[in-house]
Amino acid sequence: MNRIRGLLGNILLGLLSCILGLGVLEAGARRALSARPPGKSGEQAAYTLFDPVLGWRNKPGASVVYNRREYRTTVEINALGFRDIERTGTPPADRPRVLVLGDSFIEAYGVERDEGLTRRLESIAAEAGCAVDVVNAGVHGYSTDQEALWYLREAEPLGADIVVIAPYYNDLLHNVRERYSGSIKPLVEVREGVLVPVNTPLPEPPSRAPVSAPPAPRAIQGSALKALVVERLLMGAPQWYARLAGFGLVEPYEPDAAPDEIRVYRGRGRNPEIERAWARTAEILGSLANTIRARQARPVMVHVPARFEVSDRAFDLTLLRYGFARDAWDTSRVRTRLSEIAASTGFSFLDLTPALRASASLTKGEPYFPVDGHWNRRGHDAAARSLFSFLRDRSLLACGRMAR
Repeated sequence: MNRIRGLLGNILLGLLSCILGLGVLEAGARRALSARPPGKSGEQAAYTLFDPVLGWRNKPGASVVYNRREYRTTVEINALGFRDIERTGTPPADRPRVLVLGDSFIEAYGVERDEGLTRRLESIAAEAGCAVDVVNAGVHGYSTDQEALWYLREAEPLGADIVVIAPYYNDLLHNVRERYSGSIKPLVEVREGVLVPVNTPLPEPPSRAPVSAPPAPRAIQGSALKALVVERLLMGAPQWYARLAGFGLVEPYEPDAAPDEIRVYRGRGRNPEIERAWARTAEILGSLANTIRARQARPVMVHVPARFEVSDRAFDLTLLRYGFARDAWDTSRVRTRLSEIAASTGFSFLDLTPALRASASLTKGEPYFPVDGHWNRRGHDAAARSLFSFLRDRSLLACGRMAR
């Protein structure tokens, strides 16, 4: 009898310990969820100005703090209107200048300024004994047309020796659309080889309300611990999540409506708007390459892959998220077509996919923020090292001289 009582006591003690442990974990999970910053809280409005030709540009001298779930960074805009150190309007006499055009991947608001691709490229080159001036001309939300228009209108005084343009897949459809996330943008045509905006000057939008304080965290419904575990499973092992959902152990994932931009990866059928977007993109890049060469510079195109092009796990999650069949997608589609455009227009072409894949590891993680989708510090460093090797190995960049 005493043995039975002792056994029951041990079992009860074990149950109480488990309940207490789960309570502690639940409290910790609630604290973690409550402390999460909002996904977005209007940071970009604090340093964005309306532009009647480009749609918008960065405000010189502006400063804002991004406080998001995966990072907290300070973004300061220099006198040229870019997230960069102060640069002279004319190129330095003692070293070549590289100008990098792009969107938020190049602006790099998810990392501190000196951790972004352009500053890392400058540092890596210096470490190799090859001084170079790398200008960050990235602006959040810009598509290829806006980047090319800015270069045509404003970049000549900068005197770049190499001009790098870094397309991302969502540029494509926006090259034939006059709205980006609700903001009006230019439409362009190429006439006799010259890039011409056809809907400018753009009408100035209504004044925006001042950026308000972040919204209060939403009340947590149900178990916070369960929510964190399910979220981790979904993000980290989407195939296992789908299997468990099939057995009824977790709730089935309700697919989201796929954004139009992502359909450029569909491997089946021909979408007229997407084909028109590819044709327009090729025209824009061809005109840009000609202008770059006319200014005695070398054109380089760098493919910025989406996270699901680099991470198989992210691809599995994308399929689950949008409810697409695996064989309907071709993750190589964008980089293949961009490489064809580069070959036909005279760009030197670099695909960053292999370098970003190689940078991932079990111990140090992936090169992208899982939720935000931009490069983290690891991604920017890998991209910068790949670009430096590319420029050096093709004799586009050499210590002490510039190949033209």
